[in-house]
Formats: sequence, C-alpha cells, structure tokens
Amino acid sequence: MKKNKKDARDVFLSLIPEGTKRVLDVGCAKGDLGAKLKQRQIEVIGIEKDKDLLAEAKDKLDQAYLIDAEKCDLPYPKGYFDCILYADVLEHLLDPLATLKNQNNYLKNGGYVVASIPNVRYYKVIIRLLFGGTWDYVDAGILYKGHLRFFTLLNIKELFAKAGLEITDIRRNITAAAGFKFLNALCFNRLKDLLTYQFYIVAMQSPGQELSIKKRKIYQF
Repeated sequence: MKKNKKDARDVFLSLIPEGTKRVLDVGCAKGDLGAKLKQRQIEVIGIEKDKDLLAEAKDKLDQAYLIDAEKCDLPYPKGYFDCILYADVLEHLLDPLATLKNQNNYLKNGGYVVASIPNVRYYKVIIRLLFGGTWDYVDAGILYKGHLRFFTLLNIKELFAKAGLEITDIRRNITAAAGFKFLNALCFNRLKDLLTYQFYIVAMQSPGQELSIKKRKIYQF
C-alpha cells in the first residue's frame, strides 16, 4: 500500500538526530514540518521563496525568511544550526551542490543534513520510458514539472560526497504493486532501488573536505 503524505512526513522527522536544538528548514513551505519539531522544543528557522507559503510559516516557526535557497544569506553565525532539512527541495534547485556547500557554513561541526529526494530510477518511470517512449512532466510526483534535477541513489551519494557530507543512514520509501514486491523478494531484495519512490538521507558534515567516492564510467552514446 502506498504511503500517504503523513506517513512520509513522520518517517522524515524520525531521522532528525536526538539532541538537535536548532534546525534550518530549507524550503519550509507552510511550516508544517517545523511545527512538529517545535513540539519537541526545537528552535526552527525556515526559508521559503514563495510569499504566500511564507505568510503561513511565520505563524508556525520561530523565524521564517523570504529567501531563495540558492542565494541564502542568513542573519545567523557560522555553525549555528545542529541540523539542516531539505524535504523534497534539492531536486528543485539549479545547482544543489553549490547550495549544500554554501549552507554547510551554517551547520555546526559534526552537524547533520536530513533530506528526502525522489528516485528517477523508479520502475514506473522506467517502464513508461522503455515501453511508452514518454518522459512527460506532470503536476505531482517524480516527474513534477517544477523539478530541475533528477537523482538515482548513486547520484545522491556523489552529490553529498562532493559537498563534504558523509551519509550515515539511507531509508527507502518502497512503493510498488504486490507483484513487483514479490519479484523483489525472489531476487533477494536486489530490485529494491527500482521500487524506491523516494530516498531519505541522513548525512554528517565532514568539515573542509570533499569525500572520495569510487569513480564510475560515464556512458556516452
């Protein structure tokens, strides 16, 4: 059964490390995620570039600023935040790597980034591309018309490594028909990435360094 938005939100919030006191919510929208964190006595600062969404967020968060995530200049000192959240945000950015690197400055040494990112390797996208020959942008989902970047798990690992962030946990939102889940079981879970609608990533800051990742061949046709 497909997880609903509430379920996905709860999974995301469960990944925020214990002891977190200050959170930067990038692309905070209406502030619903942050409002739940405030119930845990966490200070939540949000940034959002949509004026209408920001108006609602201001009533729910400690502070909310009208700021483009890719041009982030906050009135907070370096290392102020324990954790930075990117809930379905990175795929909307022109340059997610530059954004991660810039906002790392606001993250304390050993602080965490928690992100949710859709998986373009999802089996339904592949089936439509292979058998329908289509890559249609839609109003919601992985091929949402507002997405500027597309990621597989390998791309996500490369992005975070280049940003100096060490991934410590990866969770999957497995959303698939029963037949495909059964096939995955027969294949000893080797199809899990194809059945993953969305990845949840927890990463720890590794100050001042770009982490190494095994080089891979870039296929050109």
